[in-house]
Amino acid sequence: MPRMEGMFVNILECKKICEPENNRVLFIRVDPEDIKITLRQILDVLFDCSWISKFDRAYTRESFLRRAEPTLADIEQKLLAANPDSISQDAGEYVVSELAREAIIQQLDYLDIPLAELYNKKKSGNPGFDFHSQTTDDVIIFGEAKYLKDRNAFGNSLAQIVNFVEVGKDIKDILDLEYFCSDTALNAAYRGRKGFAAAFSAKRTASDDIIKHIQGNEHYKELIKYQELLLVAVNI
Repeated sequence: MPRMEGMFVNILECKKICEPENNRVLFIRVDPEDIKITLRQILDVLFDCSWISKFDRAYTRESFLRRAEPTLADIEQKLLAANPDSISQDAGEYVVSELAREAIIQQLDYLDIPLAELYNKKKSGNPGFDFHSQTTDDVIIFGEAKYLKDRNAFGNSLAQIVNFVEVGKDIKDILDLEYFCSDTALNAAYRGRKGFAAAFSAKRTASDDIIKHIQGNEHYKELIKYQELLLVAVNI
């Protein structure tokens, strides 16, 4: 799928922290710098529905448009109401989701797939993973974003991913991803070859300290058995 027009993301770090049995674990750190500008940029990116025009069939384009419109209105309301000094839970998770998604696309050149809520049937509160991508070697990345106002949220993100895998939400997402991902990647995900992105709000804690605590997390130890695990810290 052709790339959408994205936004500039200030990526502070991108480093490999572990290679268990030929799998890969990367840590990426993102700094939005001016959160007020970032909120506006995120809205601009989300409202760019040019990805819909890439589909050949008119009924497919119309169906995606009808799904996206109420969701966009809901997201816009939440982001415009956000105070840069005190971001709400909902707005914070949209910021983490979109900045993590953009960072993965820009830094790793992975597939550009819009946020799941934009093409899902549910207006808000996406019932599956928050965002997805696909690696250059046909591995689908299932991403989950968490925001906490007062502390680093990596534990919440990792725990949610493990919970989602246990109840099969990654497999449930495959049907919608059929419109975006390759057949090879879809079949691989179904058979267990897949990756995950744990995106989370991060305070000013040093990256090495965050990584150390993540590596001691029981859910992290469960997820590194998959083909790829991306840990995306967003400074908000």
